[in-house]
Amino acid sequence: MEDTASLPREIDLDAWKSNVASPFKPHKIQIPPNGIDRSSRPSGPNLLTIPAEIRLRIYSFSLISASPVIVWSAKCRRNHCRPRKRLQSTREKMAASRENLALGLLRCCTIVAAESAQIFYSRNTFRFEGEHEYYPVITWLDTLDRNRDYLVKLEITVRRPSIAWQLPDGSRHKISHSKTRGLASHSPYLAPPLGPYEEGEVDIVDPAIETIISLLAKHKHGDRQRKMTLYLDTGYYNIPGIELFEFEDTTLFSLDLPNLVDIWRRQYFCDPEALKIIWKTEGELDIFNEKRHLIEGVGWNIVHAQEGEYIYNPYGAFGPPHKEKVIPSMQLSMTRDEIVGPIMAAGPSPYTHWHHSPFED
Repeated sequence: MEDTASLPREIDLDAWKSNVASPFKPHKIQIPPNGIDRSSRPSGPNLLTIPAEIRLRIYSFSLISASPVIVWSAKCRRNHCRPRKRLQSTREKMAASRENLALGLLRCCTIVAAESAQIFYSRNTFRFEGEHEYYPVITWLDTLDRNRDYLVKLEITVRRPSIAWQLPDGSRHKISHSKTRGLASHSPYLAPPLGPYEEGEVDIVDPAIETIISLLAKHKHGDRQRKMTLYLDTGYYNIPGIELFEFEDTTLFSLDLPNLVDIWRRQYFCDPEALKIIWKTEGELDIFNEKRHLIEGVGWNIVHAQEGEYIYNPYGAFGPPHKEKVIPSMQLSMTRDEIVGPIMAAGPSPYTHWHHSPFED
């Protein structure tokens, strides 16, 4: 019979929740059955014997990244011939953002793990990017547990809301060409129209976004004390409430999403100033300059504008290099004006007449 006393014991540690490298799986550590031989420890100074100020300097050099730490990155796999290659490139991007970070400190003894976690989560920007669902964000925030209190900067790519067909009685139904997975009822935070609802295509705001904001407001010891900034990146040419291109319904979505985000911020945070929300977008410099008065007219405050450039190829990313053009661009960071009074739900898209009702023959 095999001697089970000689086998290592496998123990799950609660500390796995604070590990960004693998936020969804616990780490398992092999411990000898007779414990650790402490007689082999070096007699000189170690990390716990040096002053705390020096330990914090070590943590800062080891755990602070100059660029955002990518927790989740996803791409739409439109090329079904090479799905594995596309998925692998996404994982490599996530790993590259933290390859120079000493994440092993987060799984050390209780003292080192607690001290290093405070530096890691409070001094880095964590990003969820690409085409993704919001539930990985919820899972990660819930997994962080008490380390969530240290978060200072979180950046999330916000996709355009799904759409549904709204009838005059207010009911909403799935549209055949829409990617809507489930239809949410009308938000109780948005005031209905005085008369019947207008028929047409309307935005469906994912209720998971409210869950994310509520998790950010939770604090182990009461209300959140540390101020935090939440960056919501809408991608290229997407500014809620603004039509940047005429006769282009794919880049247009209503103000329901930013209005609800601001309402949830004031609802879940006792001090609304504890959470600052900044919306980000990017596009052509000339278009943003031309539409600036419209952007500010619907309640957007441009707090920062950074000029740059990007390469455009009409034949796509793999088009011939001689067809590439350098386009001047601008990155905008915006906040919303303070909302006063009841907020009306947005009406249907102005391009509703392009599509027939799903109930028409």
